[in-house]
Amino acid sequence: MSGVFVRRLLRTAFACASRTAGGGLLAVAAVFLLLPLSVGTASAVEPSVPYWVVPGEPGAVSDLTLPGVADRVLGDSQRWPEILELNQGRIQPDGSALMDPAQPIRAGWVFVLPEGATSGEIRVGTPPAARPNEGQQPDAPPVDRPPPVADGGGILGLRPVTATWVGVGAVLLAVAVPMLIMLVRRRRAAVAARPAPTPGSRQVLDRALRQLTAQAAQAKVYAALIGPEQVSLRLAPALPDAPPPWRARQQGAIWEAPSLQFDESVDGGDGLPLLATVGTVEGELAVVNLGRAPGIVALTGDPVAAMRTARAFLDEIGWHAAAASLTVSVVGPPSPMWPPSEQVRVVPDARPVLTSPGDGATGQPDVLHDHLVLVTTTLPQAELEQLGALAAASVGTAAVVVVGDVPNAAWRFEVDADGTLDVGVLGLDLDSPAPSGRLVPNLRR
Repeated sequence: MSGVFVRRLLRTAFACASRTAGGGLLAVAAVFLLLPLSVGTASAVEPSVPYWVVPGEPGAVSDLTLPGVADRVLGDSQRWPEILELNQGRIQPDGSALMDPAQPIRAGWVFVLPEGATSGEIRVGTPPAARPNEGQQPDAPPVDRPPPVADGGGILGLRPVTATWVGVGAVLLAVAVPMLIMLVRRRRAAVAARPAPTPGSRQVLDRALRQLTAQAAQAKVYAALIGPEQVSLRLAPALPDAPPPWRARQQGAIWEAPSLQFDESVDGGDGLPLLATVGTVEGELAVVNLGRAPGIVALTGDPVAAMRTARAFLDEIGWHAAAASLTVSVVGPPSPMWPPSEQVRVVPDARPVLTSPGDGATGQPDVLHDHLVLVTTTLPQAELEQLGALAAASVGTAAVVVVGDVPNAAWRFEVDADGTLDVGVLGLDLDSPAPSGRLVPNLRR
């Protein structure tokens, strides 16, 4: 069994290993099963191969070189390394061996040729074996080279050291390839389980805010626009120095960044549980942070449309993972608009919000934390002022939204009958009429 056959066999085994873990193990096992057979058969019968005999008086030094031989039998002098690989160390009929490319070539030598050799001088069959050289000493190999090994000796026609390394490599491959395949499959499964967010969606903004929190936690976002290719944040106060990939505009009042440059590996919550979609601006989704209002947010205009908007805000905020620790209080009479929920408590008036056990002698909290208060009924002015003061002191962690106009509102959103909002002081020129279903666009998974 020749070295050429061994190399092909190993290439086949390795190719199988790269496709499947099981296939790799079977292929490598097949190689080792053939090892014992090769020891007994390699030296007994040499396979039929193309070969060429150097012309001239046997034993005389030929004027041919390896490139000359390649040109004569293969038609390409550049292919001489192939001939060297097949014949290096092979015992020739006169007992000598070719060990070095620069070594003189002798007439009568037999060169095994690569497949595809078509010269008329080429023979196909079993090459002539070495015979005793009548009194002529074989060429001594260089001192820094091992003595030549007859073709067909060792394992699979390879030198013992080479065969050992092939075996070790095959064992390592049988172990490493399945592990590599398993890691690649796990990585692909993880990527498939975490699909890329839809361009222009809230999921894109969530990724942007996670990166913003890691880069610039001091940036205070009161609104955002999410387009198909970028996210634009509105900051107050303005910050002129924006870290990459953000780019500051209008002296730092606006930060923009391409959606593709957000790092999906950044972990952690976005820290903004009170985001609510209010419409679109030239087709880009517009979101406001109700927690940044310095007081009450009033939903004015058409009463029915204002109530629908309040319900949409509640649904969107309650769905989001960032609001998991948020307390939601609906102040007003029970309504079928507010489905039962552990997170949402419906109270008839504001007293449960304005009083809390353990708040001292007054029983009044100093500030609201992680709280959304939605007022759907008429309250006394004194209670509205207390709610407004608590919202202003919450430092972005709470919001009070009132359906209807109130004198002390900090932000007023006017709602038309078609659901279009005018967000007033926020400076967002929302599209009109509002796109159908734009308040809560397929948020639930």
